[in-house]
Amino acid sequence: MAVDLTAEQLRSALRLGDSATETAEAERLLTYAKAVIPARAPGASTVVHTEAAIRLCAYLYDKPFASRGTSYANALRNSGAGDILLPWYEPKVSK
Repeated sequence: MAVDLTAEQLRSALRLGDSATETAEAERLLTYAKAVIPARAPGASTVVHTEAAIRLCAYLYDKPFASRGTSYANALRNSGAGDILLPWYEPKVSK
């Protein structure tokens, strides 16, 4: 499946305005989420992917750029997106 979300819908979900800066930020975050979320749990439905993408984008938008050690490092875990995707998570196997 895939993330079914537009930058406009993401802006609304994150309660952002419609300035060029906020639109660009929503587009940047959404591009990242569309690459990461389906790869993490390819068997999940579009609804699951979309909700996980919203959570991940919201977390990344609000997290500080600098943190103490790894306090904010795991965005999937800290945002709740990882828990949403967990039933469909397919770990990558190294060869």
